[in-house]
Amino acid sequence: MPLPPEPLPPAPTGETPPRRRGVGATLWRWTKRLLVLGVVGLVLLLGAGVATYTYFSRDLPSVESLRVYLPPQVTKVTCADGTLCAEFALERRTLIRIEDLPVHVRNAFLAAEDADFYKHEGLDPFGILRAGVKNLIPGSRKSGASTLTQQVVKNMLLTPERSLGRKIREWILTPRLEQALTKDQILSLYINGVYFGQRRYGLEEAALFYFGKHAKDLSVGEASVLAGTVQQPHRINPVTNITRAKQRQLYVLEQMARQGFVARAVVDAEKEKPIVLAPRKAPSAGAYYAEEIRRTLVERYGEKKVMEGGLRVDIAQVPRLQAVAEKAVREGLEAVDRRQGYRGAPGRLEADAWARYRALITQRIEEAGRRQKDQGYVADLAPLVQAPAAPTPPTKATAPEADGAEEAPPPELVAEAEEEEAPQSPERERAGRVLLKPMEEGLRLTGYVTEVDPKRDVARVDLVGRTAEVSFASVGWARQKGKKAPKGIADVLTPGELVFVRVLKAPPAPAFVEATLDQVPLVQGGLVVINPANRNVVAMVGGYDAERSSFNRATQAKRQPGSSFKPFIYAAALASGRFTPLSTVNDAPETIRDPYTGKAWRPKNFDGQFEGPMSMRTALTKSKNTVSVRLIEAITPATAIDFARRAGIRSPLPENLTLALGTGEVTMLEAVNAYATLQANGRYAEPLALLRVRDAQGTVLEEHQPAFEETLPPAVAYLATSLMRSVVEEGTARAVRELNRPAAGKTGTTNESKDTWFSGYTMDWVASAWVGFDDNSPLGSSETGGRAALPIWLSFMRVAEEGLPARDFEVPPGVTQVRIDPATGLLAGSAVPGRLEPFLEGTQPTAEAPPPGQVTPDNFFIEEGGKKGL
Repeated sequence: MPLPPEPLPPAPTGETPPRRRGVGATLWRWTKRLLVLGVVGLVLLLGAGVATYTYFSRDLPSVESLRVYLPPQVTKVTCADGTLCAEFALERRTLIRIEDLPVHVRNAFLAAEDADFYKHEGLDPFGILRAGVKNLIPGSRKSGASTLTQQVVKNMLLTPERSLGRKIREWILTPRLEQALTKDQILSLYINGVYFGQRRYGLEEAALFYFGKHAKDLSVGEASVLAGTVQQPHRINPVTNITRAKQRQLYVLEQMARQGFVARAVVDAEKEKPIVLAPRKAPSAGAYYAEEIRRTLVERYGEKKVMEGGLRVDIAQVPRLQAVAEKAVREGLEAVDRRQGYRGAPGRLEADAWARYRALITQRIEEAGRRQKDQGYVADLAPLVQAPAAPTPPTKATAPEADGAEEAPPPELVAEAEEEEAPQSPERERAGRVLLKPMEEGLRLTGYVTEVDPKRDVARVDLVGRTAEVSFASVGWARQKGKKAPKGIADVLTPGELVFVRVLKAPPAPAFVEATLDQVPLVQGGLVVINPANRNVVAMVGGYDAERSSFNRATQAKRQPGSSFKPFIYAAALASGRFTPLSTVNDAPETIRDPYTGKAWRPKNFDGQFEGPMSMRTALTKSKNTVSVRLIEAITPATAIDFARRAGIRSPLPENLTLALGTGEVTMLEAVNAYATLQANGRYAEPLALLRVRDAQGTVLEEHQPAFEETLPPAVAYLATSLMRSVVEEGTARAVRELNRPAAGKTGTTNESKDTWFSGYTMDWVASAWVGFDDNSPLGSSETGGRAALPIWLSFMRVAEEGLPARDFEVPPGVTQVRIDPATGLLAGSAVPGRLEPFLEGTQPTAEAPPPGQVTPDNFFIEEGGKKGL
């Protein structure tokens, strides 16, 4: 039998055996812990969110302001012929209504920037998360996830800075904007505000600039180009880089097809078409005039009103005459500069460095968009002349636009997804500053001399896009100081030089471009032209090139007028009643102690010659300094100053005898208007450049009409004109006779030829020309008012007088004209041939000249104060 099992030992009294916990219990315990942590974390997260929201919501701008948002508007300036001749703006923009745009134009922007714009509530959470993860990956392309609404918020309510704080504010404001405005209103803000490169803001300005048409007339392909441009407007615009613009256009077109915005067949057809840019507009004349108007407006209305207020301004400029005036000044200064000599090549480049630069520039030319009718681009290498800049911290690289330089992309409305570019080398950065210009006759630019051929006497200059040939026949003037006159092209140019050239002929490629050596004048000058009938300033040129120097020498520079001031001295003497045009004055050396300065002074004539007694008419014709001094000594400087003031000279004038030689300083505008008073027989009025200003609503803010008043005796003014006619007919301004019409004027040349002038008029125009150096350096003893300034005046008048009838100056009451004997100054009898001479009534001679041989020159001049002349 089996033994019975042994009994278990009894359990200890007072103790319970431990139980093992199951898996479910453990999971439950950890679940509770996680729930607690989750709740705590959620509370903390919500608290942090509320705190963050509260913190970043402080002082946020109101989205309600965008309901009545009025972006900066362009101030438009209209010339006398009704054409638009200037615009002032910080942002060049023309507003359009979103309702006026075709559906395909609106959809192009949605496809490029935010295809779900009409579906979301302003934010794209999944896109934000995706971009955040991508941006954390080392080496990945940085990107953003901004909706179109976010871009409007960022650029119109916030700043474009890249920071988390700005981004949080953007997230806060975006839903508010969605609630405040409709989707169409938001899209309208975007399309009217976005930047398109080339200084164009808003779709309308971009469409006009790139394609020469209004936004409502854009095709699918054109709309997709512009929609793609806004991602990186400084790099993708079709003028700067047609290759990138086409690539971006293809992307936008594909997106339009995928989103069902446009039929696939239409998209495929547009993909095959090239981007065709509108022909470029001819640059308008009048940069100095426009800047003068801008300064005037800013003084009266402030910078903000002028640059953003959309003023409508009417000015007196006549574009045709302004262009003629600019050409006259440019050619006149270039002629003076060439007489000064050739200053040599502005720079050099070694062949290997040039090869590297050329490759970089060639790539830019290949990428740049060509406008219709363009022959292609060439490169202005002027930036390569400058010494390499010192190393600077890396910055985002930008290239100048082909249509003009754009130093850097403005921050406004640049998409956040913009690619971060690698820093450029100094060499690539300098090549990027080189301007690309369309090839055309008259183009002036810097090129690189690659070859000099002494046998053919020509040099070849590389313009990158084309090659130019410069023949020695066109550069014979290029003599450098201290060197002999060049005998061949090798004496002027050498390989490796960077030289400034002007295109003379531009036949189609591959023919060589015909060019000549050129240089930018150091000498400056200007021309101001007034219509005496209404005192309108029809043309104003304040220097050689407004882009190089905006300083307006016509209004901002005060220079000594020299002998061109003498007509006011002579007229004041005539007005005194003590002199007539035939009064005897003595051209002789004399030491004078100026009672006004106490200094001894011995005035000399320009030619150093003295001719003895002569009539006032002859003295002015020959511009005798000694005679002017004697006249002002007789009438006093105060009398002469008063006369000049009444004519229109406002600048301070020295109250001493040197005033007789034009030592006071005046502006060209003052001088020409004072001459206009003489031309108008003593009728003065302010010169008018600004005619009318209206605000954006059309309210007239100011309007100007000529307010004539008789400030000088008409008869005296006419006699001054008569004296200056002799200057033109027999004196230092004889070149004016080629106009074949009555004209009057006076040359002016100061000591050491620091200032040269010619001021004069016909019945149609009054003009004043000046030439000199800004730093008052001498022009050289061979330069005079007749040689340097008169050609500018005459070049303008040749064109301005075309088609106008020749008219004589009007003889006012108080003038009597009698036939006199030039040899004696007495009335011409029947036995003596004579000529007409004007006199103030009562001062004409009464005695008749006897037959020749019966009178001596001692007794025929009018006696003044008991003595015969001065």
